[in-house]
Amino acid sequence: MIPKKSLYAMAKALEGLPVLGSLAGTPAARAGIRYGDILLEVNGRRTTTMIDYIQARDLRADGMDVVVFRAGEQQTLSLTYDGGDPAEPAALLAEVVTMRIGPIDGPGDDEPQGSS
Repeated sequence: MIPKKSLYAMAKALEGLPVLGSLAGTPAARAGIRYGDILLEVNGRRTTTMIDYIQARDLRADGMDVVVFRAGEQQTLSLTYDGGDPAEPAALLAEVVTMRIGPIDGPGDDEPQGSS
């Protein structure tokens, strides 16, 4: 498994968002999104920031097509929502937490989250 610090560095270099995992049974997990992926595109748009991610995912109401960088190559995965309105703030927050997407400049393995 790639160390978290290396994952953040690679995401920064690729101008994508690091994925820290996905919760079992969620749309992200069913689509195959997992720890170590770097989210590059959602619905045909680059995702260099969380704002980019939010705007791109709002282009479709039924799910999203994502491009991730994994094991040296790009892969396209399709994610279908379970239902509800993912545009609601609480649903969007739950989705981001479920996909465990981290900021590009996140903490390293030796730096506790929440420290400055």
